Amino acid sequence: MPTAMTKQQYAWNGLGVPLAWLAGLDNGPAPNALPGAFGDSYLCGHNPIYAAIRNAALRLGYRFSAEDTPLWRDYQSLSLIALHRILSAKIIPYFDTSMSFRRLIDMSPGAHLPPGFIVRQLKKNYAFHESAHCVAHSVMRGIGAELCAIAPSEPDRAVLEAILAESFANTVEALGSSFQHMPVADNVFYPLNSYSSPNRGRTDLLKTAGASLGAELRFALVFFSYFEANLATELPTDSVYGRITEAAGCNAAQVGLAREITDSGFKLNPLFRENTTPVYFELIGLQREYRDLASADWLSRADNRSFVRALSRIFWGVAGNI
Repeated sequence: MPTAMTKQQYAWNGLGVPLAWLAGLDNGPAPNALPGAFGDSYLCGHNPIYAAIRNAALRLGYRFSAEDTPLWRDYQSLSLIALHRILSAKIIPYFDTSMSFRRLIDMSPGAHLPPGFIVRQLKKNYAFHESAHCVAHSVMRGIGAELCAIAPSEPDRAVLEAILAESFANTVEALGSSFQHMPVADNVFYPLNSYSSPNRGRTDLLKTAGASLGAELRFALVFFSYFEANLATELPTDSVYGRITEAAGCNAAQVGLAREITDSGFKLNPLFRENTTPVYFELIGLQREYRDLASADWLSRADNRSFVRALSRIFWGVAGNI
């Protein structure tokens, strides 16, 4: 008899779902959705964090475009070089994946495909991640005096801001992945529009943490864990756990869950944090400042912890207090 894991793998990779049914789930009206990004309307309608970040980006003056422009082409070809231009132009590029999917349905109205095949084959959009970067950038522009006090040097401040923004993007993607309206649809649409994918273990941990710690403390712990992870090349040490729990203000009874959340945050793609991040800062001439921040045990300073706690509260509000 097949094991539960075998059944799960078969449901994902071997059992086809009707493409017309899946497309129909993405047809519902959703404020501020991108009809050209397959799955975006569904997520805007059923994922509160995804919708909150979209609404915040638009409220802050950013717009989304699938228009074939030099920025759009550079982003599709090498997204690493486009972030600064996205922030300055306030235009977030995305790819029209919906039209291709619907043309496939027009050719084969009764077609079925395994969910895993769809996720692997259809081009992904990362407007959610880039939106979080843009929102974080605008939030930190609004507290420029406080940021300057923490990082008086402009190069140091640019690196710190970039790491904080990346950590915010990681946080909302991880928390967003734990919301499920319809499991099959969520497991297809979310990874098509996010760097993160639904994960049962992480979802259970985040739900437990939300019930036990409250939404705001959970958010802070996830955010601080990603901040440390984005600066690390090794697994967390006792000093890292200590910095995170102290920054979040955890009491003794909360330390166990805080450590579990930190371990989850350190599962961030090691290739990204060990390769992509250093290369990005080298590309923009800030490699030394990045190395300095990575070796600074930044959260060990009381004034830094005070700043990042206040920033976390703002970010939590922007993400919908979830």
